[in-house]
Amino acid sequence: MSNDTVPIDEKIIIQSRIISLNSKYATEKINGSKLSNVSFDFNSIASKNRETLYHTVAIQSAEITASYYNVTAENNTINISETGVGAAVDVVIPVGNYDANTYAAAFNLKANSVLANDATLSFNATTGKFAFMSDVVGITLTVNVAATTAQTIIGIDPNSTADVVFPDGTPADPFPRLANFLGITKIKLGSNALAGDNYDSYALSTTTLVDTISTTAVPFGITIFNSLGRESYIKAKRIDELDFQLLDQNNEFINFNNVDWTLTIILNTHRRQTFSNDSGVLINDRVVASEKAKEPVDTIKEELEDVTFDLI
Repeated sequence: MSNDTVPIDEKIIIQSRIISLNSKYATEKINGSKLSNVSFDFNSIASKNRETLYHTVAIQSAEITASYYNVTAENNTINISETGVGAAVDVVIPVGNYDANTYAAAFNLKANSVLANDATLSFNATTGKFAFMSDVVGITLTVNVAATTAQTIIGIDPNSTADVVFPDGTPADPFPRLANFLGITKIKLGSNALAGDNYDSYALSTTTLVDTISTTAVPFGITIFNSLGRESYIKAKRIDELDFQLLDQNNEFINFNNVDWTLTIILNTHRRQTFSNDSGVLINDRVVASEKAKEPVDTIKEELEDVTFDLI
């Protein structure tokens, strides 16, 4: 058989790699114990060469603990002024997981330790709203929105700049919106290394978003995600380091409170593959015909023996 390399066919093949990740073993934990901005320093997971066309990535599975809180250091402050009292005060709710009733109890305990006059926050289970009033006749309470971080939780439009006033009266006056203790409802998984052409309404443009995971766990439980079979195109052709950012639905880094999460991804490399005579992958009848054509025919008789005549 000839040693000449004659291309027979060219195909696009997919090479798949499973990559198992545990935040415990991240090379760099950029935001510390929050564990929501990490990187893994691999060695040439995907190399760049002439045959490589592009890569795609898919999240195969994820196990993410609900170790985050719905009341955090970023949304636990209510700034309140009282008539007849000079400076406004901060009512700071301890970080943790709350429902409406436990939050009201914590609020009243803290408020009455810093306000000049006692006040009461109560929850109406029928309307889903908090109500607020001073326990002292003639005292008006004002929630100063600019200095308050708990707008969404207690029922204030987070985009509003208008203070909310609660005049003395009975019954207690409600906040304008429903209380919200849903906390984190979606985990947005982003990566600079694996960025493609996915869109996010937060930026109204393409972002580093790779996939999203809906949270299903109760507090301190676990969200288990299994692949939906969707792949994302990756812009980069060479990948050495994997970085991941885990953000909530408001594009804020999640605080996992030093509890690790795990993730399994599938990295698919789409590349050209040329099949030739010396590749070991051959179409048998084509090769036989090609080799036979190279053999010399000694006589006309031998040549005619290979011809089949149809009888009429």
